[in-house]
Amino acid sequence: MDYSKIKLIVTDMDGTLLHSDYTLNKEFFTIYEKLKKLDIKFVVASGRQYESLLGVFESIKDEIYFIAENGGNVVYQGKHIFVHELDQHVINEVVQLIRPLPNTQMLLCGIKSAYIEEGFSEFEKQIAPYYPKRKIIPSFQESINDQIVKIAIYNTVGSEENILPCVEHLSENFQVVVSGKFWLDISVKNADKGFALKEVQEILKISKEETMAFGDFLNDIGMMNECNFSYAMKNAHPKLYEISKFKTDSNDEDGVLKILKEVIAQRER
Repeated sequence: MDYSKIKLIVTDMDGTLLHSDYTLNKEFFTIYEKLKKLDIKFVVASGRQYESLLGVFESIKDEIYFIAENGGNVVYQGKHIFVHELDQHVINEVVQLIRPLPNTQMLLCGIKSAYIEEGFSEFEKQIAPYYPKRKIIPSFQESINDQIVKIAIYNTVGSEENILPCVEHLSENFQVVVSGKFWLDISVKNADKGFALKEVQEILKISKEETMAFGDFLNDIGMMNECNFSYAMKNAHPKLYEISKFKTDSNDEDGVLKILKEVIAQRER
């Protein structure tokens, strides 16, 4: 494998860079410093809230790009450089579609905070690792003083089977993506990891041919299509595994770090 052209590396978090217990191998930061010396830029792309990502990358927060909320919020050096906002009428429509579904809960993801409705204390505990900034509000159908970039919907049985059929018709005008076994996200049409990665590539003047990406689920498909070096984790969704050009070990086997070490070893020769 010829890694000589690589100038930009982007990775998903959960199921990809992070272990299944949500921890990051501390060796990552040693590897990152070597990438930096090789002038290879690093981007984190996740469905998580920006503040959640900061908690992991605090020591290098001003050096890397953050694609948060599946592309709804792109941040560099603390500045929101791209924000893709949903209209209130869309939120109202989705709320009406989701309310009747059993075993299903939702939250609104904004720039200032994430929002959940009153009466869902157990759900709040569950989302805490992904959304450290969150507020409880009386109703989703009331106006919120924030820019809502994503509607995240959770089903305790499975999102692909139990949420997607009810909202799939919205995909003509919006991004509707299964982002995890139990999660589905809705955002504006040009808010996904692929669109966000293109925006970062344009800022950095780095091409698709110079980009490497790692992912594990369907919300990573967009960014896989925007790079020549697309790697699916061994634990990836079958559809992502199929469209990715290359494969690596699972997240718990540090598959991302293994490939990054190969890049560094080849470039340092």
